[in-house]
Amino acid sequence: MNIFLVEDERWALAELIELFKVYEPSHKIFAFENGEDALSAANLTVPQLVLTDINMPGIDGLELISELNRTDSTIKSIILSVHDQFAYAQKGMKIGVIDYLLKPVKKDVLYKTVDKAIQNIENDSKQLEERINWSVAQMLFAAAMQDNEIAASIFRRKYGMALLLLENWAASKSWRETGITDREIKQHFLSGCVEEHEIHCISIDSQRKAILVPADEDSRCPGIKTGLTSLFRYLNERHICVHISYVLKKEKENANKCFIFLNKQIEEHRKLGVSTFIGPETKAEDADVSGVWDKVRVLQTLLKKGDILKGKETVDKLLLELQKKEITVRQLMLFVNDLFYSLKYNLQSSSKTEININKLQEDIKLLNEISGYSELSDWLVGKAFSLFCESGPKDLKPKGLVPILLNWIHANYQHDLSLQQFAGDNHVSLGYLSRLFKTQTGSTFSDYVIRYRVGKAKELLEGGVERLSDVCGLVGYEDPKHFSLLFKKIVGEPPNAYAKRMNANQSR
Repeated sequence: MNIFLVEDERWALAELIELFKVYEPSHKIFAFENGEDALSAANLTVPQLVLTDINMPGIDGLELISELNRTDSTIKSIILSVHDQFAYAQKGMKIGVIDYLLKPVKKDVLYKTVDKAIQNIENDSKQLEERINWSVAQMLFAAAMQDNEIAASIFRRKYGMALLLLENWAASKSWRETGITDREIKQHFLSGCVEEHEIHCISIDSQRKAILVPADEDSRCPGIKTGLTSLFRYLNERHICVHISYVLKKEKENANKCFIFLNKQIEEHRKLGVSTFIGPETKAEDADVSGVWDKVRVLQTLLKKGDILKGKETVDKLLLELQKKEITVRQLMLFVNDLFYSLKYNLQSSSKTEININKLQEDIKLLNEISGYSELSDWLVGKAFSLFCESGPKDLKPKGLVPILLNWIHANYQHDLSLQQFAGDNHVSLGYLSRLFKTQTGSTFSDYVIRYRVGKAKELLEGGVERLSDVCGLVGYEDPKHFSLLFKKIVGEPPNAYAKRMNANQSR
């Protein structure tokens, strides 16, 4: 907040400056010896609160307040005066003076008055900002022009508009969890000709924010890109993956048109697991991925054999090659779509079972929840071997049982699981199946089950399930103490501590 101190007595002004040091650096303090200097400074730096003497040479305190209120009626003022005259107070009330203090002012009285004024101004500013943000949000989503003063003002002005997407369209992490505030974002766009209250930072949803920065003067336009570059670097230094697109909204141009363009730019150009900065002139160029299909054919062979470990290694190599090509998420989704159809027809050629195409399409849409290549690798391996289980031949060889066994674990993890029973039901030696499971997954049966159950327990704790006994029962354990020991061994902290930490992160 900008606070003006106006006092023609130098010793009194020096005393005020010293007293107001307690409000720095949260607020900016500006001191003036006369009304003319204060009024001139207000043309460049608009004050939110003014403390002024009444009797001053030239422009007196009441004239100063009147002039300031003609340009901005939201400016609040406090009068300091040696005159205890009702006429002064009465005139001051008419022009928006919120308090009248008699000199000499006691320090505690001054602080109490100023603290109350600051709180009221901040409350008013917050309410006004909420009204503006609501109006701007409506403008972004609606093509029709709104009939209100805020919308009309934004429609008439030139703005630099930017859209920020955190990680992915449907990723689990939200802006709130990052701890980055709207004020932190706005700081990157402040300059001598742009005030913080002029910048609009709108939360579209948990993943997206829109930013509007005034660009009335041509000199401001380069500053918008500079501010976004600074913000982009700031977020990346904090390991926050963000996709930023920006454009210049012209005078009397519909904000909705620009918003649609910004969303399209991000959809066309964002990359998986890395931040992307997209300018208005950026054009889409697809990478050549034809050479990757050799590894897809290898994966098809491994699927038929049910070899999960080698299958994952092949998927990792395949994705590493795509990552090096800096493939966009749009092209990646097309590739995954083609990959699954290729696997489908290859597997179906040796089976009479039809694969549900609609379900396959729904699965591919889940890519919008994935934020990195490691997560994508696990997802692809799971979906690929699920296809094998759905369409694999009925006369399975023992090596083909491991994917079936994994699906069985995933579907029944909350119940008692017996490898011996599964081996007996599928007419294979328990010892052989146990060795085969470890060879293909890199883990023993019991370790895999424990880790899978703990993973599900983490999801429940993050989702708000509070009672440990409930979590235990939902993931297949009866003894909370035994479960807590297993959880701590794998996660590094007890379930209650993990839940508390997750809830603290979500409430920031």
